[in-house]
Amino acid sequence: MSMLIDIKYAFRLLFKAPKFTAMTLGVLIGGLSISLFTFSFLYSVIYKTLPLPEGDSAKAIVVYFNDKHRYITGFEYQNIKDKLLTFDEFGIYDNLDIRLSVGQSGKNYSASLVRQGFFEFSRTAPIIGRTIQAEDTAEGASPVALISYQVWQDELQGNENVLDKTMIFNGEITQIIGVMPQGYRFPNSSKVWLPLQDKLLIVPPDVSGSYYSYARLKGGATVEQAGLELGQAVNQIYQQNVKLYDLPELEKSAKLLTFQMAQTGGEGDVAFTFLNIVSWLILLLACINVGNLLLARTVERQKETAIRAALGATTCRLVSQLMWEGVIISTVGGILSLLLVGAALDYTEILLHSWLPNGGSFWWHWGMDLPTLLMGLAFTVVTILLSAFLPAWRSARQDINTTLRDGTRGAQSKKAGRISRILVTSQVFLVATLMLIGSVSGYISYKFINLELGDNYTDVMTARMSIPENKYPEQVQQLALFQSLKEKIAQHPQVVNVVANNWLGESIVTLPGKDYASEDNKPKIDTISVIGDTETVGVNLVAGRGFTHLDKLGHRKTALISQSMAKRYWPGESPLEKSFQIKVADKNENVFVVGVVTDRMNPSTLFSRLDSADEIYLSGLQFISSFQIVYYRIVPNTPNAEEIFYRAMFATDRTIEMTYSVQLASKNRHMMRDSMRLMSNVTFGTGFFALLLAMVGIYGLTANSVAQRTHEIGIRRAVGASDKNITQMFLKQGARQLVIGLGLAVALFALLAFGFHKFTEELFPIFFYFGIAVTVVVGLSTTVMLAMFAPTKRAVKMEPSMALRYE
Repeated sequence: MSMLIDIKYAFRLLFKAPKFTAMTLGVLIGGLSISLFTFSFLYSVIYKTLPLPEGDSAKAIVVYFNDKHRYITGFEYQNIKDKLLTFDEFGIYDNLDIRLSVGQSGKNYSASLVRQGFFEFSRTAPIIGRTIQAEDTAEGASPVALISYQVWQDELQGNENVLDKTMIFNGEITQIIGVMPQGYRFPNSSKVWLPLQDKLLIVPPDVSGSYYSYARLKGGATVEQAGLELGQAVNQIYQQNVKLYDLPELEKSAKLLTFQMAQTGGEGDVAFTFLNIVSWLILLLACINVGNLLLARTVERQKETAIRAALGATTCRLVSQLMWEGVIISTVGGILSLLLVGAALDYTEILLHSWLPNGGSFWWHWGMDLPTLLMGLAFTVVTILLSAFLPAWRSARQDINTTLRDGTRGAQSKKAGRISRILVTSQVFLVATLMLIGSVSGYISYKFINLELGDNYTDVMTARMSIPENKYPEQVQQLALFQSLKEKIAQHPQVVNVVANNWLGESIVTLPGKDYASEDNKPKIDTISVIGDTETVGVNLVAGRGFTHLDKLGHRKTALISQSMAKRYWPGESPLEKSFQIKVADKNENVFVVGVVTDRMNPSTLFSRLDSADEIYLSGLQFISSFQIVYYRIVPNTPNAEEIFYRAMFATDRTIEMTYSVQLASKNRHMMRDSMRLMSNVTFGTGFFALLLAMVGIYGLTANSVAQRTHEIGIRRAVGASDKNITQMFLKQGARQLVIGLGLAVALFALLAFGFHKFTEELFPIFFYFGIAVTVVVGLSTTVMLAMFAPTKRAVKMEPSMALRYE
């Protein structure tokens, strides 16, 4: 009965102070929602069990060498698949993008090349037809495919005679042998499954392709044992062929991960922990602020609490009376946060599945689930403990005699005052640091969105392709195939020009007449192999000539260089016909400059100026690669522009591997900019919320401090102190904490700004960081001083006689 009375009393107090209730609820809901959404989003991506039968036992295999995340080769798989003792199931697959021809146009679908046992591993059978068997992967087998439920509905309108139908995938008539259940997209986002042919695996190790692999362990075997056995087996096969096939000398190892963790390169734990720590700190800050606000309210009831204690009320009874305001606010905040997060997760589900190609991985489903509910409950309990119980416990355990003694009513102890000052200083430091870093991060994102990139992708289509090396092992064969493809694309009446390139990374350059102390002192310059005219993508010739058909194997090796490189290494003179040495594929080559082109952003100068880094373009007819990124400029408003590439590819060789679907070259750039815009909005939003937390928290602390010194204020006014003097006294005391907190934050920011300056390649001048610091300091100082001024002004307006009688 007494508890019910306390609850009713707490509700009356909350309804009597609607502004206070709304403010504390807003802060709490913000902190809870950020923490809960971060947890649920990352948990679904990284840790949630695969939505498949026995999904918890399905493992993905990752091979490591040179400290990088790699995959097993077909040669290695063929040689070890029957020798592993800890594996119950073991298989490989490959992902690709395929083209479904529909009339004069077509559609792209995410597909997988699989072998017998793949669908059995996923413990899922087709709803119609059969799965891929050994005879489907044999040499000379007829082309067959399984399709997803969605493809069945969209392309064949759910025709029950689907097994009598054929579809044209990558220009090849393919028999449909089965339909998978609705929602099935294993291993990632596949909607079509084709046989992985035996002939692709029976190849020498130097041309063997890499494949994704999966496994399920035998009973009693551990993940560590299986990873060790597999790593040793793979490494042994590799070492046996290093000298025989002139392979790079390296050591291989293997790990078994969940499919989700493998997608993050095994670094999912780090990202999950870091981002959750950040969100939990925000929740902790919100809880502290709400706790301080509630503590300020309990201070106003100290005399009442002391009288109750003097009349015999136990500590538990007093805590119950004082904490119900916080319990109600925390509970309501928890419920509203769950509803808000549930809506946000549903929106995220819709947004990302429509925004990402192929809707993302099949296990990416966000919504209110049991782990999110349990974590929401845990967060709410923690919030009640920090925001309700601890302030009530602290107030209930006061010194009754001190509180009831005349002349010390409302006095603030030295300990309480010191704690209050430390809390204010800490909050100012944390919030200032967050706002400073957030401002720079947000501005970098904004700057990236509006960078001048030095190229022109308007009306340019792009395709990433790889010539199968097992079919075309010689570089001359690869080049001939690509030249044939390029000519077919260029012959289309709607195509203006075609170019292909392949980024070779940073190459070590040796300039004639220069002395270098060591290899590390030589310049490293971004290098790109090019076949065609660079003006296709807006990299224009400014001096000399472009590449021609004469810049081929057997002729002297030539290069184009960027304007920035020409000015840097040949200032005041023409670089044409100058020569230098460049290291490509571990071989030093002597090249001659035949042309100079405009500067553009490249992977090494993503945050810098156009002229801050140099580029070298080598003739792709002399430096041949099986992988190429093809760009072709089209006449504006060309319908079905992607069909131009696919028809040329099917007419050349349909076994050409596509990494991504053909699309406008600007699409990825727009997606990247949209991502950066979202990051910028999130960063600025987080900074604004941090500012709100600072204002609310410091207001609560100041209100608490002022409430405890109300009696002192009454005495000062009674002896003649003016309102202005009293207000200035409180503001000066608060300014000390502000200066200390801001000083520490600015000192830390100075160190971080140095790192930002180097990371962004000096994109922003030094005074930019100074301006950010001044803006944040002024803005936060104004906010903090207003948060201190409001409760002080309210207190000094109280009549001295009322302040002296203040309880």
